[in-house]
Amino acid sequence: MLGWPWFVKVDQEKRERVRKKCQQNLSAYVNCTRAYQGGGSNTGNKACENLRNQVLHCWAKGYCEDAVAGYERCYHLAVNRGNLGVHAKTGQLACVREAKNMEKCLKRQRVLPKEL
Repeated sequence: MLGWPWFVKVDQEKRERVRKKCQQNLSAYVNCTRAYQGGGSNTGNKACENLRNQVLHCWAKGYCEDAVAGYERCYHLAVNRGNLGVHAKTGQLACVREAKNMEKCLKRQRVLPKEL
């Protein structure tokens, strides 16, 4: 039991370091959701969803390397194919499944920001 508080301190330091690194993305997402709150604008919702994915990606880089690798692979393929935006047939953004995987991983680690 002697080493236990040391691990908690390291975990808190890591969380603080990741939070500082991702704060700009998180505040952009929060401001976006406030700007489009109750508007029902589909374009605004998609923009906020892209910002949300950026926040998830930033946080997951510190905790979930496998989920980040899958998201980055999907993202680069979508950019190279030119279908990063909303898919014409399905109406979904690219890499939704990979973003959900990052979110699940962050929830499992208990580090998902409360603003998300």
